Amino acid sequence: MLVSSALALLLAAPGARCVEIAAISDLHGRVAEMPVLAAHVAAIRAKGPSLVLDAGDGLQGTIEALASKGEAIVAGYGAMRLDAAAVGNHDFDEGQAVLRARIAGASYPFLAANVQVQATGKPLAWKNLRASRLFRPAGGPAVGVIGLSGEDTPWVTMPRNVTGLAFTSAARAARLEASRLRAAGAEIVVAVAHVGGRCGDLSDPDDLSSCDPGSDLFRLARALPPGTVDLVIGGHTHALVNHRVNGTALVQAGARADFLGWATLCAGEPARLHRPIRVARRTGDGPAVEPDARVAAAIAPFLAMARAERERPVGVRLEAPLTRDRRAASPFGTAAAASVREALKSDFGLMNAGALRVDLPAGDLTYGQLYEAIPFDDDLAVIRIGKADLEALLHLLSRGDKGFPQTSGLRLDGGEVRTCDGAPLDPARTYTLGTNEFLAAGGDGVGPILARLGPANVKGREDLQLRDTFLEWLRKAPAGRVPAPCP
Repeated sequence: MLVSSALALLLAAPGARCVEIAAISDLHGRVAEMPVLAAHVAAIRAKGPSLVLDAGDGLQGTIEALASKGEAIVAGYGAMRLDAAAVGNHDFDEGQAVLRARIAGASYPFLAANVQVQATGKPLAWKNLRASRLFRPAGGPAVGVIGLSGEDTPWVTMPRNVTGLAFTSAARAARLEASRLRAAGAEIVVAVAHVGGRCGDLSDPDDLSSCDPGSDLFRLARALPPGTVDLVIGGHTHALVNHRVNGTALVQAGARADFLGWATLCAGEPARLHRPIRVARRTGDGPAVEPDARVAAAIAPFLAMARAERERPVGVRLEAPLTRDRRAASPFGTAAAASVREALKSDFGLMNAGALRVDLPAGDLTYGQLYEAIPFDDDLAVIRIGKADLEALLHLLSRGDKGFPQTSGLRLDGGEVRTCDGAPLDPARTYTLGTNEFLAAGGDGVGPILARLGPANVKGREDLQLRDTFLEWLRKAPAGRVPAPCP
């Protein structure tokens, strides 16, 4: 796996001053995987001057992360000697006060060049949060690192968690910070960005035919004049990217510690992209590695604290997996929407695809598995809505990279919305739509539609919580009752 990359290093120009970049994307609270991830990082560090960078969304996603409010990840990264992290949308999930405390307590800086105070346009005055950082690794070139958050953060996280913040143009912030860093002596500039792309074929970095050219990561690269930034480390879409666009190298390492990205940057030379390293956790994943003992010791108390809750059985046995699909109606999505619909006694149920994070496996379900599948503490809500606005809502959610809306009692067939029995919606009727708090608060860009309805037609139910509602629905469902999506 590393032989071809090592050969590439040997072929570098004599005397070239290079730095190895290890890239982590969307760890999402995978505390237990950190010692093995750190071992792969150490193999890259052993090659020479290096930086280890995280593209955001590390602090949330598992029981261990929840129980410690992200402290477990900060401790593990500290032991790994992470150099810097971007701020992802889900890093705000516990609110600004918690995130601010995690950033202040980290041994590495968090970087966010395009996050401002909305009222003043000034940078956030948070301890240990800055726009960029200039690193001077011993024996290597001076490297400027810029942090960028997604411009879509206000509508892809719970809106209340980013109240008072503005997420400005990532490209503009990158250009400005790159100029400042070059003036301060940076020979190489790297942007670590919670901005994502997607490519199906990684065999040729210059072949973009399998990539999504409209994705935010590719649009960012095209907005940067060649030579502005040498490498962008992306995140957010949980996909793999290992390509060059408009003279800028792009690396995105999937999600949940499945892969580690790797690039070699030498002063005055184009970036050399290496194949993403599969993080070996199970037999067959790749060459065995010895977990990093220092990182294991740092996270051990957090794993112990959360173990009982992770392994707690919830009294449900699934005869078959409940799977997700962000591009179409799915068994898991339909079941979640049906549970909300039943709990609220609404005409229809609706879930955003992003609310469901991993598949539920067959067998006896544990709370840890349930939490990782539905990690957001959303309440439920009922929306009173007419035909035209309901159709507009579903069409909006089905566009772009938000994922296909998951429904109960409805189907979106091309441009037409019908009930599951094929009947059209009645234009004279007001329907009740059961959903989660995220959508009811305007998440995924549905705010303008809800504003037309007015607050009187959106009623939150703080007595009903999504994860608990779904669990109770599963407990009551006889074997085989999990509904199939509308035909």
